[in-house]
Amino acid sequence: MSRNDIESAIERWEDAGLISGDLAAELRAEHADSVRGGRHRLLQYAVSGTAGILLVIAAVTFFGWSWPELGPGARAYAIAGTGIAIVLLGMRREAAGRYVPVTYALQTSGLILLLSAYVYSMEAWDNATAGGVAVGLLALATPAATIPVFVRRNPVMPAVATALGYGFLAAFLFRAFDLDADIIIWVLDGALFSTLAVLGMLLRAGRAEAVSRRTLYAFAVCLYAGYPLAGMTAAGPLELGDETLLALDAWLLLVTALALWGIHRAPSTLRSARYSLHLAASVLLAIPLGFATALELYDLPALGAAAVVAGAGACGLSYGLGRDARTLVLCSCATIVCAAWYLGVDAGERLSAVLALAFTGGLFFWVATRLGRGREA
Repeated sequence: MSRNDIESAIERWEDAGLISGDLAAELRAEHADSVRGGRHRLLQYAVSGTAGILLVIAAVTFFGWSWPELGPGARAYAIAGTGIAIVLLGMRREAAGRYVPVTYALQTSGLILLLSAYVYSMEAWDNATAGGVAVGLLALATPAATIPVFVRRNPVMPAVATALGYGFLAAFLFRAFDLDADIIIWVLDGALFSTLAVLGMLLRAGRAEAVSRRTLYAFAVCLYAGYPLAGMTAAGPLELGDETLLALDAWLLLVTALALWGIHRAPSTLRSARYSLHLAASVLLAIPLGFATALELYDLPALGAAAVVAGAGACGLSYGLGRDARTLVLCSCATIVCAAWYLGVDAGERLSAVLALAFTGGLFFWVATRLGRGREA
């Protein structure tokens, strides 16, 4: 339910005498505070994420400046020590209960630096040597040690550590055993599907809200981690070439289907219309994947490629309008605009491009009137 819907409901209840004027004022004030708090948190996450990226860049820049003064082992120790210090700082600030999004960014940045240290350590100790095995074991122990701690503290960092866990697992396999890249990818695939299976059973069982929230976040990040793994598996061990795009398309359809399941068929404790945000992400991902598949794999003409992308946007638009999913509607409109823009650029001054753009404009006018009728009603 949107902000205007809630305010309209409060006004309607007040006019009907179901609630007093004082209670209506309290409800409006509480709702306004909630909206402001949500926007504030969103801004904090955005700014904190940017700060975390800058922190990693600053660390890399510092180490690059001090590189000539340090040996390979000292560099690895310095990167790892900095990462651990940043993680501990984030956990300490989180315990204080203030600026929580900032603490998440700090902890994530520290884990990334720690993973970078494990990978860089190959400059000091070769793979499968005593030093390489020790570093590999440390890489494997990092998610095993941090995830149980994070689970007891918040629902966000376990998901982050789970996503980075595939990187730590790859570092372990590479440093300790010097395995071939294709073998490492297969192991990561097995770990991904095993994790998804376990988390999926927990979600299907509909556990307590506190547990399912953590499980849900971890399940979601594993799904999105599946995109690069699907691409690497298809391009690497399977050597599919251009058909790698089909693996990415299949994973996109899987994520979309699971989001629809979460909206309509999931257990009542997990069912939520907010999963439409994942549908919006799928629609946006359909832009590059749709164009690449149509143009590179099937060698379709510009009109065909534009039709594929516009079709994905039209499906999202139709679904979003029927359920007042605003983010999905906006992303679907952006997808259709990309398809029309590509067709217009490719066709130049041809009449077909003019007609396509005119049709797109007419479609958006219709969407605007549809939204307007819903608001007036």
